[in-house]
Formats: sequence, structure tokens, C-alpha cells
Amino acid sequence: MIARSSQGAAIDRASAASVTAPPIRFPRRPLPPPRAMSGRKRRWIYPNRGLIKRLERGADVFASRHLYPHLLGIWSPYSWQLPRRLVVSEATLAPRRWPARMPPLRVLLLTDLHVGPFLLPSVLHPMLAELMRLEPDLVAIGGDVISGRAHDLGGFLEGLAELARAPLGAWFCMGNHEYFSPDPFYVVEQLRAVGIHTLRNHAVRLEHGGSRFVLGGLDDLVLGVPDWERLLSAAGAPHVLLAHNPDAFYEAERRGIGLVLSGHTHAGQIRFPGGPPLVRQSRFCLDEGVMSFGSSLIVVSRGLGASGLPWRVGARPEAVLLTIRPG
Repeated sequence: MIARSSQGAAIDRASAASVTAPPIRFPRRPLPPPRAMSGRKRRWIYPNRGLIKRLERGADVFASRHLYPHLLGIWSPYSWQLPRRLVVSEATLAPRRWPARMPPLRVLLLTDLHVGPFLLPSVLHPMLAELMRLEPDLVAIGGDVISGRAHDLGGFLEGLAELARAPLGAWFCMGNHEYFSPDPFYVVEQLRAVGIHTLRNHAVRLEHGGSRFVLGGLDDLVLGVPDWERLLSAAGAPHVLLAHNPDAFYEAERRGIGLVLSGHTHAGQIRFPGGPPLVRQSRFCLDEGVMSFGSSLIVVSRGLGASGLPWRVGARPEAVLLTIRPG
């Protein structure tokens, strides 16, 4: 049992008074087949560089650290929206180089939780427990588990501990919002305390059904220090790579990595239904869904949470359930 902080207890009391979670019924949808990418498509404006991006990032860091925490337990509209809008997206993939004799591997991909003032622990906890009823073999957490303060994670740890029940464990890679925190590696410590392992430029060998595969995690592409050589040095090219920012995809393909799992984009978070993202986070237009290039596949999740604004329009939050089979 995980000890609950006084802050976490206070949040739960506030949530009980302000939010009544509806029965959890997650609709299921199949992801479209992989879209072939040319590798040449670029956005005119580089979304992670330039004066405008620096100003936007500075405002986001300031609000996440100093403004939003004052709303904790008082104003959490996303706690109303998430249980009503979350969808489970499903796909069956056959990456190249996948071990030929391995039985199907079920991976639950969760990205961009952004726990903190927009979302209450008492809302997220039963949702994670329900997602674990999908019986994944492995849970992949693709970064941005917090919004801006590492200590906001405390009240959510009991719910996140559910994810570690997967037979092959729960694995996390760093996102840009982890580096919004003054102490990003405190997030790693807290997750480790509930059995969630962090892969930062590191890979591990895991066994499933008598066969082995390599799972790796890359540090955040923008605010972290990605180190491909260190990632590949111990166990070779991963069969599956956790990389928060999907723009790592083409480098991963060049290095023989068959499947990349990413988030970061929120699919725009605010967009006209059926239209393109208004806020674009991928330089290479890797905004959502399953895409292919060369010998590799990437899955970009819309993510669960919200940042900047406590709302989503036209880009429903999602958890992604993947079944990986030999090609």
C-alpha cells in the first residue's frame, strides 16, 4: 500500500465534492492502416525552435509551475471531460525484425497524462484500473506524465501503481514537460517507488513466450539529451523504442529500430473536427496514428491529458492498445 500525502488526501476530498465520475465505458476504435511517409515532408515553421517557440515555452513553464498549482483541487474541468471522451484505439502491427517465434505481445501505450491541476487523482485512478482490464503484457508510458511540477505527481502514485501490474512491467521515457520541473529526476524516483521503470537512453531485454525482444527509451528530443550511441550500445537496436517526440522517428529508422512509440503532439488538442491540427508539434507532420517509412513503423498517440488549456476539441484523448505479431 502506498502512503498517501496530506495534499493527496485534500485533493481527494475536494474531488469528491466537485466531481462525480460517470460509469467508465471506453469506446473502442481501430486505428487506420499505416500511412506511408516520404521522409521529405517538413513544416515551414520549425515547431520546436525560434523566438515564438521560446516565448511560448517560457509562458507554459511559468504557468505550469506558478499559476496552475493554485487551482489544484479548486478548478479541474478536464476531470469532467476525460472520463467522457477517452477512447481506446487499437491496432495490430507486424514490425520488421520482430522475433519470429514470439507469441502476440499486447502493449498499452499511454502518453501525455499531464497530471496536476487539470486532473484529479480520484478521476484518473479508476480509469487506469479499468484500462488494465485490457490485460496488456506491457505498459509503455511515453513521457509528459506531469505538467510542470514533479511534486504534483504525489497524489497520483496510487493510481499509477496499477500500471506496474502488467506481466512485463510498466516503462517510462522522459518528455519535455518532465524538464519543465526544476527537479525532473524526482519524477523518476517517484515512479520507481511504485514499480515503473524509466528508460533514458537505455535499453533492456525482456522475455515473452520463450522469446526475447529489446525495449529502449530515448531522452526527450528538445529539452533532454538524447544519446543514440548509449541507447544502442548495451543490447543493440531496440525492437521497440519509447521516444516522446515523434520527430526521432527517421533517425530511429536509420538505426534499424522497427517500431517507435510516441506522443507529444496531442493531435493538436484543439482542432476543427475532421480538420488538421491547429497547434503543430511535429516538424515532420507526424501528428497522430500509425505511419511507416522504410523498414520502420511509428505510433503517435493523441495522449490522455491536456496542457496549456484544460480542454480538448476535435482531438479526443486516447489510450492505444497494440497487438504486435511477427511479420
